Amino acid sequence: MKQKLVRVLSVISLAVLLLSTSILNINCKKKLKNYNIVVIVIDTLRSDKLDAYGYEKITAPFLTELSKKSILFENTFAASSWTSPSTASIFTSLYPFQHKVLMGILAHINAKKKYPDIKIDRIPEEIETMPEIFKKAGYSTFAISDNFNIGDKQGFDQGFDKMITYGYKGAEQVNKDLFSWKEEIEKSEKYFIYLHYMDPHGPYHAREPWYKDPGNRKLEPLEAYESEISYVDSYIKKAYEEFGWDKNTVIVITADHGEGLWDHGRQGHGFSLYREEIQIPLIIHFPGGAEGKRIKPNVSNIDILPTLRDIIGLQKSDSDEGWSLLPLVRGEEEKYKNRYIFSYLWKKVTDLVEFKATIYKNFHFQNKISLKKELFNLMLDHKEKKNIFFKAFKIAREMELQFEKFFSNCKKYEKKSVNYKLNKERLEKLKTLGYVQE
Repeated sequence: MKQKLVRVLSVISLAVLLLSTSILNINCKKKLKNYNIVVIVIDTLRSDKLDAYGYEKITAPFLTELSKKSILFENTFAASSWTSPSTASIFTSLYPFQHKVLMGILAHINAKKKYPDIKIDRIPEEIETMPEIFKKAGYSTFAISDNFNIGDKQGFDQGFDKMITYGYKGAEQVNKDLFSWKEEIEKSEKYFIYLHYMDPHGPYHAREPWYKDPGNRKLEPLEAYESEISYVDSYIKKAYEEFGWDKNTVIVITADHGEGLWDHGRQGHGFSLYREEIQIPLIIHFPGGAEGKRIKPNVSNIDILPTLRDIIGLQKSDSDEGWSLLPLVRGEEEKYKNRYIFSYLWKKVTDLVEFKATIYKNFHFQNKISLKKELFNLMLDHKEKKNIFFKAFKIAREMELQFEKFFSNCKKYEKKSVNYKLNKERLEKLKTLGYVQE
């Protein structure tokens, strides 16, 4: 009897083992979700000028409606305050000091020379980028960029079946090209689309019917900037409706960086790592929509790639420095609350200037190398007017040490640069966009 019982137990144990192995194999070979993926970057869009983020004026009604059935991240920070490094961080889930795309068109260095050859940074080929990842996963891949800095010379074309790059032709042109590809796109089993709208980058246009003359010359740039937001919002709505992105499509709406609107004495971006230049929107719309949810803990635009991997079922990559945000969406907030997020800006006009920033809970620390150190409490001082570095020195020092610790230990790639020749037309365009400073 005892031997018979042992045999029965052995058979049961073997069956459990086989079942466990079967389940494990199923999990290892889980089928990827066939969601289409659309990533939309709106150049120079700061989140606090969107009504979805609490702005008192309605600037983006479509994005507000979309956010009501999406996940809105209230505190998202860009990896840099300049287009090329920050967008490269979206594409790679690496910080700028890792992928070494530190600047885009460095025209301002050689602007006094006539039609100079300039050097621009490019994404190292050994880094697998977002479009390459999705191409490998069976996606047809398409991109339209209305910014010079996001193109083939900088390595952003890696993995795209089709890519067009302009230099600020406007949202109407972006949509025109996108719609011309519609038949090809919709023939795909699944597709990944990257759209980089240049509006509302300077020079700001007074877009009708949204622009209202403020009757004050000082307020005209802000009014024009806000009308640009409304303008691009209307074109994103048209694309959404034309392609039926409410079905079977993951949509990411974000920006590459923000914009200084005289908050700290300057208009534009790429001058500092103040909040207005690095705090950006992030809205993720899941297939079929979802009840609107707002997420408070700090996140970064380097989190976009690992989150998309997670959504469609791709395995996590050890090369990603960003975190998947799906656990956060599910309510697992604790580890995210204690996270340190970084931003980095490298500038060279006559001398090299580095800006290093750390965001932790409500605090924002900025170290302008060779200039000064600043600490702000974003909850009490959202406009960052009161530097509390000396009053909260221990907090500032810990945030600085966390940056240096990460900076020293993280993997860094070798810097890659290519020559870029300017003709007269392109030089004039770069002057208009503010990339050339004579």
